Parts: sequence; structure tokens; C-alpha cells
Amino acid sequence: MLDKIAPEDGGTPALPDRRSPHFAPLSFERAARPDFLCIGAQKAGTTWLHANLRTHPALLLPPVKEVAYFSTRYIPGWAKADADHRAHQVAQAREHWNRPDLMDPVRVRPQFRARILAILDALSREPMDDADYAALFKDCGIDQLCGEISPQYAVLPREGIRHALSFNANLKVIALLRHPVARAMSHLAMLCGKDPTTERMKEIALSNWWNGVAWYSDYATWLLRWKGMLPPGQLHIDFNGLIRDDPMGVLRRICDFLGVPFAEDRFPKARERVFEGSRPTGDTSEVRAIVTEKLAPLFDDLHRRLPEVAAALERHG
Repeated sequence: MLDKIAPEDGGTPALPDRRSPHFAPLSFERAARPDFLCIGAQKAGTTWLHANLRTHPALLLPPVKEVAYFSTRYIPGWAKADADHRAHQVAQAREHWNRPDLMDPVRVRPQFRARILAILDALSREPMDDADYAALFKDCGIDQLCGEISPQYAVLPREGIRHALSFNANLKVIALLRHPVARAMSHLAMLCGKDPTTERMKEIALSNWWNGVAWYSDYATWLLRWKGMLPPGQLHIDFNGLIRDDPMGVLRRICDFLGVPFAEDRFPKARERVFEGSRPTGDTSEVRAIVTEKLAPLFDDLHRRLPEVAAALERHG
């Protein structure tokens, strides 16, 4: 029987307030900020991850991948390319959401479509500012997590990471890794355009463009930079090879890391082939030998500084 407290006025006895000390009325708006980022690496499965996380009801991601807000601001040489790529994605998304069937209020709730179009408006503004970036997460539900996937963030300088953490000091970060040689080969093919050839890949590998390819493959440097600036336990690393061999295992670990429920039926695209771009024509063995030699010092450095990551890449990269 509950203890009763005698009222001072002799009226009906009052019951004690036994609510949790954490009780508070939900009278505030959820902070418009990312709860998590996936920072790459490029050509390591980030497109696959974006396609899958978008289907989880407890997660909210922008309607386009690669917002690239922080890299646009802190890697000046990439600003125009990032902005052009963002504009291209926004144009594709607008075309999709302006299809007649998706303008039907019976099929798509008007308020949902309006939210998507508002986000696309924010993504269209150049240059974007913090208010535009925050607008991407404005409608995140009270029991949802929100985030975005931009592999350009892997190589952010410390000031860029500091800016990301200014939105959320407890930001969680996901890194997908692929064996450095395989990743670089795919990167070179992408830089060739729609019809990559081994001769063009070799030409890029021996040019100044190689510096950007190697930058992404310098896992030890950028992983330790991010890890050193994040609170303990806020960085999760997984591997491209496991996306191929055990996709549900990868998604289970990421759900556990983010703290959202896992169920296989939430991820209908989990076993779809990861997009790897066009395959180059010709024998790639010479290019691979060049890439392997150029990346050897970086992989040796990874073995010294993060031996467990290097070993995992040897098994699963």
C-alpha cells in the first residue's frame, strides 16, 4: 500500500510523486544536429551503407549521399568538385521527387514530400552555412538518430573535425576500409570517367593526381587523427570484404554501435552488389604493380601504428 501524506487543509490525502527523477515533459525541439557520420573510405562500400541505413525506421539520412559540407569548407582544393557533385545529386533527387506518382498525396504524404524538398533547398544553397547543414536534420524524430555519409570527411584536417564536433560533442563515426591497393585501383578507375582504360589509370597513377588517391589510402594518419579527437568508443571500423561475405554481420555491428534495433527485414538491400564503378579495359597487372609499390610505405606504416587494422585488411579488405 502506498504511503499517504496528510494534507495540511484536512482534505483528500495526497500521494507522493513517485515519477522517475529523469522525468521531464517533452516540450522542447530535438537539436538539429547529426548523431553520426560515415567518413569513408571512398570506394569501400559507403554507397551500399547509405542504401541500407536509409531503410531503417530509427535512422534518418538526407535524401542525397555525400553532402560533403565540412570538406567543402576545409579542403579548399575540393570545394568546387564537392559543390558540383552535391548540385548533381540534388538535381537527380528533385527529378525523382517531382515524378507525377510521387506528387500524388494518396501515395506520398504531402508533409513528407515538403520536408524532402526543404532539405534539397538547403543543399542547393552555395555556399552552405551551419544553418543550412542543420536543416538536414531538423525533422529527425524524438526517437530517431540522424546522420550522413560523406567519404570526403576521412581526410579532414583537425579544424574540420573540430567543426563537426561543434554540432555534437558525442558524435559517432563509422569508417569502412578496403585493402589499400584494391581501393586505390577502384579510385583510379573512377578518375578515368565512364570508360576507364589501363593506360589512363597508369597515366593518373604516375601524375600529380596520385597524391589525392594516396591521401585516402593513408589509413593510419586519418584514422588516428579522427580517433584522437573523438570521445573513447565513438569510432567504429568495418571492412569492405565483410560487406561481400557477411553483409548482415556488418549491419548488425553498425546497429549495435549506433544503439538502434537490428532485424534482417529492415535491410532488404543488404545482399545487393556493392557499386564498384566501371571495370577498366585491358590487363591491369602493371598498374596494380605500380600502385602496390607506391602504397607499400603507407601500408607498412599502418602495420606499425594500427597493427590490428592492418591484419584485418589482410583478411577482409
